[in-house]
Amino acid sequence: MESAYDDVEGIRMAVGRGEHRDIIGGFWDVLGQLQLDFMIREGLKPHHKLMDIGCGSLRGGVHFIRYLDVGNYVGIDPNRTLLDAGYEIELESCGLKERMPRENLICTSDFDPPFPDDAFDFALAQSVFTHVTLNTIRKCFERIACKIKVDSAFYATFFEIPDNVLSAEPFRHDPGGVITQGSQDPYHYRFEDLKYAASERLWTPRYIGGWNHPRGQHIAAFVRRDDTGAKSNRSLRNLSIDEARSLPGGADHYRAYVGPPDRFDFMSGTQFNLLFANGLREHHRVLDFGCGSLRLGRLLISYLREKCYFGIDPNRWLVDDAIARETGSDLLTIKKPQFSYDADFDCECFGIKFDYIIAQSIVTHCGPDLFQKFTISARNALDDNGIILISVIRSEEQKVSLPAGGWHYPICVAYSDKQILGFFAEAGLCGVSIPWYHPAASWYLAALSQARLPNDQERLLLTGAVLHDPQFANSRGKSL
Repeated sequence: MESAYDDVEGIRMAVGRGEHRDIIGGFWDVLGQLQLDFMIREGLKPHHKLMDIGCGSLRGGVHFIRYLDVGNYVGIDPNRTLLDAGYEIELESCGLKERMPRENLICTSDFDPPFPDDAFDFALAQSVFTHVTLNTIRKCFERIACKIKVDSAFYATFFEIPDNVLSAEPFRHDPGGVITQGSQDPYHYRFEDLKYAASERLWTPRYIGGWNHPRGQHIAAFVRRDDTGAKSNRSLRNLSIDEARSLPGGADHYRAYVGPPDRFDFMSGTQFNLLFANGLREHHRVLDFGCGSLRLGRLLISYLREKCYFGIDPNRWLVDDAIARETGSDLLTIKKPQFSYDADFDCECFGIKFDYIIAQSIVTHCGPDLFQKFTISARNALDDNGIILISVIRSEEQKVSLPAGGWHYPICVAYSDKQILGFFAEAGLCGVSIPWYHPAASWYLAALSQARLPNDQERLLLTGAVLHDPQFANSRGKSL
């Protein structure tokens, strides 16, 4: 048998003995919650429709069904007895059966659920590729591609082996101690193997890596590509870099959506230089809050060491287009950046402390509620010796009426210096303005202690002046 899950009769007997949790690998509470937390970080919302491939007895399904709107979860699995146990035992015990149409649990071994094309916003295969051959993985990619909406993501876990290990040799994974093989269940692969199995015409791969799986499985994302040749509302996104230069800021091209496209390269360089001038080195961990089209990320990912770049942005398509057209997926395989597509202004979603948190053109569109929420969350995610860098539209008036709450993009909002420093103080931060040049805003630094911020003499060195470019002539001689 290709997989232990092909033993339908053996699984039926185990389920009959009440072993439906053990037969799918145990870790019932840990892995179920882990899947939900990960998918929320990747942007899953209650209104989205999710296909859970290899759902088994609903270890993850119980959590997804509780979180998603009624009927938005679909589970497929080759073993009907596992599906029955999940529905009749697990959902019953949790009081969730009324949230789950029974017909949304599909018994199939061909990855071909009877749903229309473009029906799902997300798909997940947790501990599926670990039990099947590469040819079966290829079939999975081909069969479910049409079911996933264009630009939506399919996440798959796998046991990964390093490049210096022969695929034919057994390999032990930690944590968990699972020993995998290249030719029998449980199987191991390299990310390059999965990229090969996923046709470039259908999918854009993105390496993610570790995600705290208790048995050491890694995870990758595969974004559904548009292979129909349709232009329609995607025509702007397909423009070349030179063609996009004439677009207005906010247009649906990854370089224009985040601001004037003719300043895209400038905003890349000036942010990187600002970080470097404030002590950034390759071993530091950086959170790029509102990473968008990787305007800064394309430089930081290359510069920083492996697993040191973290990006948050609710617009997945911006990140995906930037990966496809700026960094390439190979760089992500090497540097292993991490992304969250959550829109809740949560800097703590990665569970680590950062040396630098930078938010360029974020609070410029925030009402006071979001400004305050960001500063508090950033403070909680900041290393004791870390720095927060934000661009703000500063009003020269001392008294500025606070804007309405919420997100105001593409409209910009302004705050007085007193209001900005007040938000920092309320979050337990010390703050200071710096004269670093910005074409439309002002830069502020914040830290947990005043000693971490530049003194008056050091601030004079932070000008960000740009020579030999008339577009940024105002950067020369900028004062505090």
